[in-house]
Amino acid sequence: MIGEFEFLTYFPKDQQGLFIVYELYTFDNFFRLLMQHECSYHDEALEYMIANCSLSAVVFQKRKHNNKYRLLDAKDAISPFEASINAKLKADLLACADM
Repeated sequence: MIGEFEFLTYFPKDQQGLFIVYELYTFDNFFRLLMQHECSYHDEALEYMIANCSLSAVVFQKRKHNNKYRLLDAKDAISPFEASINAKLKADLLACADM
């Protein structure tokens, strides 16, 4: 099964310790990085994300419910650092909007 990946230490987490994945771009990058590192199957990466991520309803519907996650390919992943910075920036913007 999946161990802890170094790139995951930079992704933002919520108060329960789940990775914040509230929009499609972050989902796609996170998923591709999992596929690139250790997940051999799309379903294995999806199971990891469901267990360890806080997903928005839009992300859940557009990727999981419609099975669009099966179209994502690991070779299209951006660098882990860029993905984590992008996710952190979006999480910070969402946090500012809640104020």
